[in-house]
Amino acid sequence: MKKRLFLVLFASLLLLCACQPTPESPIVVGKDNEAMIEKAKETSAPVPVGTALREQLGCPEVFSVSIADEAKKIRITGEAPIMLPDTDAMPLLYVQAGRFGQEQVYAFFRTLTAGQEMYELPTATPKEYIAKHIQEEQEQLDQLLADGKGEDDFEVRAYRENIQALEKEYQTAPETVALVPNDGTLKPYEYTFAGKQRGTGTSVLAIGKPFTNEGSWFQVTNDADYADAGSYTFIDEDGNEQSLSPMSSSNLEYARESGHMVGSYTGSTALLDVTGQSETGEAAVLPDGVMITGYLEPETLLLSVTPAEARRQAETLMQECGVTDMFVDGVYLLTDRQHIDPEWWREEDLAELRAKPEQQVYAVRFLRRAEGVPVESYFGASQARTDDSGYGPEWFYEVLEVGVDDGGIQSVYWVAPLTTESVITDHAALLPFSDVRGIFEKMLPVRYANYAADLEWDIEIEEVRLCLWRIFDRNSFTRGILVPAWCFYGRINGDSGTEFQPILIVNAVDGTIIDPLFGY
Repeated sequence: MKKRLFLVLFASLLLLCACQPTPESPIVVGKDNEAMIEKAKETSAPVPVGTALREQLGCPEVFSVSIADEAKKIRITGEAPIMLPDTDAMPLLYVQAGRFGQEQVYAFFRTLTAGQEMYELPTATPKEYIAKHIQEEQEQLDQLLADGKGEDDFEVRAYRENIQALEKEYQTAPETVALVPNDGTLKPYEYTFAGKQRGTGTSVLAIGKPFTNEGSWFQVTNDADYADAGSYTFIDEDGNEQSLSPMSSSNLEYARESGHMVGSYTGSTALLDVTGQSETGEAAVLPDGVMITGYLEPETLLLSVTPAEARRQAETLMQECGVTDMFVDGVYLLTDRQHIDPEWWREEDLAELRAKPEQQVYAVRFLRRAEGVPVESYFGASQARTDDSGYGPEWFYEVLEVGVDDGGIQSVYWVAPLTTESVITDHAALLPFSDVRGIFEKMLPVRYANYAADLEWDIEIEEVRLCLWRIFDRNSFTRGILVPAWCFYGRINGDSGTEFQPILIVNAVDGTIIDPLFGY
């Protein structure tokens, strides 16, 4: 199934929307998990065994919508396919923030770094490498001065300071540093937050070619126990109140070259959704014309590997590492080219950026499947509320993405794995789709009218999915509920970006609006 990529800044938009007055309080508020669970367990009229969800819910094949409120400057249109899981029931489950076990870590480590010696991160750098770094910094400084930069220029001063610091480090640096082999074994670490001891976690960091950006890089960091998970508030040097909170985000990351990791939506630009081609075996084809508005437009497809081959490599990696509960949701062609606004860049800097060779990669996105149903997710975290105005600990949504290029597996990014604690019900009572449609038509215009009355909103719905979505359980950031939800995806004012955040999420059990940033 394909999914449109969505506007990056919409995450902040939703955060602002959620702080606005709520005119339809019965729909938006009342986030009572206990009441929702009881409602999910309600028994309705018996449904014949094997009756498909579409028939049970009265759900059409296509979601057709056309709403225009010129007073609020909002237009919502769409002829969007409605995607349902291949099941006749939707479950409700308790889940917990997972951790990566040693055997799983060994499997990824040995598969990804086969044939390369891996080492612990050295605690010191030999003189030889510091001298090379000084030379590189000096060459950059000389070029700036040759271009007419003065000594008061910010970049000139920065290079001067870097060189001075490196020269000082060189004076006491050793001639050689013994390298310690790393076999991927997790080791305990002490977790502290805001100067307070919080517990013990496990982690491993291994690099292939220390002191360079050429070798592989492999890291796993498991969350510690959270006996003391409160937030920490302090006044910074400017007199502003700051608040820090711990977070749940166990992660496993790999890069074939430590200085090169295009395969991540967090730092790349999406060119094409090639999920279809990954299923048919067709080659990816860049359309004519500009694909990224700005100064760094890609002109050609640089990869010879096909989307289908990239997908097979990613799926094979998962099989070899024993991952059986994740499936490919989409395949996307990424580039390291970025949108550039010339108003914020000097011409010489733009010229330097243009001169750099473009790099591309296929990102294979995986989703979890719980009780046979996809668990939707996106890049970002939910943040528990501590009171009416404050925020507390964060819990990242699960993301698993494998980058593949002509060299094979280029990167792996897996954050915040979930583990199932228990099944609350395997057959949740769901609202009919007609009710969900009514909630959508009422609440989407409300959100945008509240956000910015002086802006115009042209919203196109491109896909609707019934899935599972993770919400908080009593503001915990390590325990939650997977609840059936309707996710509406699309474009806002014609823009698409690099996140998978839905435009609107409706709880399929009680009809409340789920805000992914608040986690409920």
